[in-house]
Amino acid sequence: MTGTKTIGLLGKKLGMTQIFLADGTCVPVTIVQAGPCKVLQVKTAAAAELPEGHRTAANNRGKKGGKQPRPRQADGYYAVRLGFENKPARLCSKAELGDLKHAGLDHGMRFVKEFRLTAAPTQKPGDEVNVSVFDGVKFVDVTGVTKGRGWAGTIKRWSFSRQPTSHGNSLNHRTGGGLGRQHSISSGVPKGKRMAGHYGCEQVTVQRLEVVKTDTARNLVFLKGAVPGFTNGYLVLKKTIKNERLIENKPGLVVKNAAAKSMAKGK
Repeated sequence: MTGTKTIGLLGKKLGMTQIFLADGTCVPVTIVQAGPCKVLQVKTAAAAELPEGHRTAANNRGKKGGKQPRPRQADGYYAVRLGFENKPARLCSKAELGDLKHAGLDHGMRFVKEFRLTAAPTQKPGDEVNVSVFDGVKFVDVTGVTKGRGWAGTIKRWSFSRQPTSHGNSLNHRTGGGLGRQHSISSGVPKGKRMAGHYGCEQVTVQRLEVVKTDTARNLVFLKGAVPGFTNGYLVLKKTIKNERLIENKPGLVVKNAAAKSMAKGK
């Protein structure tokens, strides 16, 4: 694993297609509209690192006291808050519009996320981040909300096997069976028991998806692999945290069998 925290992109899943490589190989890909994203806020570890115009705040003491300026405190860590896809001002609260006013916006953003960074960011509020941040990146991690499948049984939700269909088993072919622990000291349903329930609609991160192609002009990323979510669902794309070194370059790893050795040689 690599512990470097870098800026990513917010995007939207558009659908699937196929791409033919130079050698004629047909690769199925998912098209993701990655950006352009607007920088809404820059967080720093020290107050002196705040950009100009953002180093002061104000305390509102009402009609008599008025607004009294004060130095703005730092956040204690480095981060960049990005927004994706414009939202009309009529759909925003006054708090949202007041927050986005610092980035020079007069409208809202539909999808907002924060990216923590290892070092001080070079971006400023109001800047635009596009798909060019993935230049030279071969693999990305994609976070999204999976498709909702409603209430599902144990076979669909957990890949359980059905019960025998022989004599004596009447109308119990797809049921979950016994829960266990009925006659033990700690009776009841154990925590984490795999049972029927709500399936889907949960945040999932799929790691190390291959970037087959990027379209800088249209801010599109073509990914090979299982991208979570439904069409037009929002996604978070980051540079993968998986280490891309070969097996033979990893310290402390003993390669024993022939299959592992051939993998280490890149065959």
